[in-house]
Amino acid sequence: MNNKKRIQELCRKYTDYTERQISIIIEKAHALDELAEIFDCDIFIDVPLIDSTASIVVYHVIPVLKESLYKKTPVGQLALKMNEPGVWKVSRKGGKLRGYKAFTQEDAFIRQDVYAINDGKQILGTYIFEKSLKETEQSDNEVKNDYMTMTAKLNNYIDDAIYFFNASGKLIFQNDVADSVSNDLSSENLYYNDLFGEQIPYSELVLNDSKKFIKEIQIDNKYFMLKRILLKDDKLEFAIILRDITLLKDKEAEIFSKTEAIREIHHRIKNNLQTMASLLRMERRRTDDSQVREVLTDNMNRIMSIAATHDILARQLGDEVDLSSVLKFIVNNIHRSYSIMDHIKIMIEANESVIVPSDMATSVSLIINELVQNSYDHAFPNQAKGEILVSIQEEEEEVVLSVIDNGIGFHIDKVEKNSLGLIIVQNYVKDKLEGNIQFNKKKNGMEITFRFNANVADTMEY
Repeated sequence: MNNKKRIQELCRKYTDYTERQISIIIEKAHALDELAEIFDCDIFIDVPLIDSTASIVVYHVIPVLKESLYKKTPVGQLALKMNEPGVWKVSRKGGKLRGYKAFTQEDAFIRQDVYAINDGKQILGTYIFEKSLKETEQSDNEVKNDYMTMTAKLNNYIDDAIYFFNASGKLIFQNDVADSVSNDLSSENLYYNDLFGEQIPYSELVLNDSKKFIKEIQIDNKYFMLKRILLKDDKLEFAIILRDITLLKDKEAEIFSKTEAIREIHHRIKNNLQTMASLLRMERRRTDDSQVREVLTDNMNRIMSIAATHDILARQLGDEVDLSSVLKFIVNNIHRSYSIMDHIKIMIEANESVIVPSDMATSVSLIINELVQNSYDHAFPNQAKGEILVSIQEEEEEVVLSVIDNGIGFHIDKVEKNSLGLIIVQNYVKDKLEGNIQFNKKKNGMEITFRFNANVADTMEY
């Protein structure tokens, strides 16, 4: 099969060119035959494949006076984007590239001059003039240490876009991923400012001598983390690595949206609970029965103790709560409820933050509410003056809370069956917190201490 038929066969099989356009490729091939002796190098015509980043070799002219770089004919073989990025650029974007580095189909490292073959505004293919690196007077040692060589060999394993620049900020080389990030890399004279100058000025980049220079940038509708790396090389000054963080940013936005929704839910729950407490407060004002008033007050404070956790969750991120803040809220609320009992002083010791899951915080708030109310109701009969102390501290992995008063005290075995509050306390410590509780009657007053492991991850219910 002669060269003309081979070109026709490959173009008809791998492109959608018309017969007229195929004839243009054949004419260009004949012209190259006349120039073979002048250029005396391997010359090719490649045409781009349909819906692919690769091109296919349709014609090859071998050198006249020296040996070809190829042992086998490359006609009919693919020119892959990862091996011949210059061919890909020119075949898609036109123009020319000179001295562009590439790998042959036989894995030899070469330099290419690439020129577009045009049919009006359409790019039909490329002329490619290839020479070995030795012919371009580059030593073997430089080849081994060439940044492009290393990058090209690792290209299939790199997900980030990589750009190399010289001391004047001129783009020397970029990998395949960078090709898909930047819109126009076909020009021979691209500089840093052409690519990233609007995001980070070149002066800011080169004057910053920090070893770690990392910035977040946006290109079109995508987000990237830009990292500058200073290079110790005669020809290359610095490299830019771009990592696509668009998915991460989208996830952050999604998490933020969900977090805001959760915070709004907590806010509404708190408002609803406060509404319930207000209704109970109204009923308490309407009744003259002291027992009914006591029951309404107890339940109103129980509701407000739960609302305390939701109030804090509505004002912060995450599902963990500073227990100290919850306890301060509860103590202040109970103090307001018993404002007429000004003979009792209540204090809280919670200097450091104690962070626990929100479900634990809710259980603790109910327990503290019951214990403090119990001291108010029973520890100081006949308007006796007294003090109540609520303390919280961490001991290794455990959270320890105490409610201490200097009232008359009580024996737990005599009152626990008749006290709903103490039943709630003991059940919540045991079942909800998986902790333990101690009731210590002192000479003057009562000390009730309970402890639990804040790292227990079991889901709890109110």
